[in-house]
Amino acid sequence: MKTNEATRRPGDVTELRGMFASKDLTLPRQLERVARMALAKPDLVAFGSARSVATACSVSPTTVTRLATVLGFDNFRDFKTFFRQHLKRVSHS
Repeated sequence: MKTNEATRRPGDVTELRGMFASKDLTLPRQLERVARMALAKPDLVAFGSARSVATACSVSPTTVTRLATVLGFDNFRDFKTFFRQHLKRVSHS
């Protein structure tokens, strides 16, 4: 995994996409699978549980939580809030 020990939390989904596009952040296959799913279907994370996201991605709930912390979030709840705020902004624009 090519990440800084203290990855800075993205400010929004566009910034998160940029982190992957710039190749500054590379993840193990399972974490990348969850990240791709979260970006493709933000509602899955915003309104789901770590377990439901894990099931959709064929990974363990621990992997989902690990992705959140690798990306600079305190926990899955913060990750979930990030995507809820994104959906709120998109729906109001």
